[in-house]
Amino acid sequence: MNTFEQSLRVFEAPDAARYAANLFRDSFKSEFPAPRATQVLGVAIEPAHWHQYVALYRWPDGREECVGFCNWIRYKDVYLEGGLIARRDFYRRLDREHFAALRARGGIAQIVMEQAATELNDCAAWFGYCGDAKALQVDLRVGYVRTEHPFLIVKWMRELPVAEQRHWIDEITRIGPF
Repeated sequence: MNTFEQSLRVFEAPDAARYAANLFRDSFKSEFPAPRATQVLGVAIEPAHWHQYVALYRWPDGREECVGFCNWIRYKDVYLEGGLIARRDFYRRLDREHFAALRARGGIAQIVMEQAATELNDCAAWFGYCGDAKALQVDLRVGYVRTEHPFLIVKWMRELPVAEQRHWIDEITRIGPF
């Protein structure tokens, strides 16, 4: 039997819908956020600005299952993170060894964010909206901090002067939930 690390694969997927659309619909009761051209506060967002990560788990019988997903959208010099999902029933279906390994690493959501942080680190910060207490615990473990705005959290990816941090927080607040 493979180790947990050998069984789990987290990667940026150019066509994440192929893996995560059902998980997203089941979790959020809405359509999958397919990369598309749009505008955010007058800034053009192109499909290439979208970065979607999936977590696939290979079961002992060889079947792969999407157990996690998250979306990051590049906006100027920050990423907007949203749609973070970990398949809820996944944990209880694991054997003890894999469950212990997953728990030691903080869970699927944490693993997905940690992987993305090694690749999406070319920015001033990541921003997210979080209204769930358990999800917030995970976000805080990976370096997010709360802002004075309800539900808005930020993970600073490099040191910035306080005035620049304030500028980013104010600008992202104007976007509203994403």
